[in-house]
Amino acid sequence: MPKDAKALTRDDWINGGLRRLAARGIDKVSVAPLARELGVTKGSFYWHFKDRQALLGAMLKHWEEFGTRQIIQRIEASGRSASERLVMVVELAIEHIGGRLEPALRDWGRRDKAVWRALRRVDNERMKYLYDQFLTLCGDPSEAEARSWLFYSLLGGIHVLAAAPINIKRDQLLARCVDVLIR
Repeated sequence: MPKDAKALTRDDWINGGLRRLAARGIDKVSVAPLARELGVTKGSFYWHFKDRQALLGAMLKHWEEFGTRQIIQRIEASGRSASERLVMVVELAIEHIGGRLEPALRDWGRRDKAVWRALRRVDNERMKYLYDQFLTLCGDPSEAEARSWLFYSLLGGIHVLAAAPINIKRDQLLARCVDVLIR
């Protein structure tokens, strides 16, 4: 095993790739620059991955698992009410997903069918979870679906809009919007 292969785990490379994707886009996720950022040689990369495509696949799988399933599991384990779970969705989405990764993944998905399929799976899984929470709150399937679409669109759109809020500080805007949807 190369010396620096021990220093970095497979997850270190995956997380580094996701950070680079979020900051610079998919075209800038390549082995040599990523190795420099991580402070190791390319040999460490090849210890963990066959090639760049293997890293990209691992990044996508990691995002699917940690950006959705583990967040949902954590929320469900909290034992909170549906409205509290929806607030927790926002808190964990901001903490774990971040504002730059999701748009970068969606940009990548416009050019790669496998990524688009992963985005669709994740969006469907997230929407189903939100729908279930809103259905618990309001009891009306049509209203629950409308609220879940608005909620999810809000989570995705808050990071891409350049408009400044008029009456609410930007850091309070998302919480206020969620409060309106939950009521």
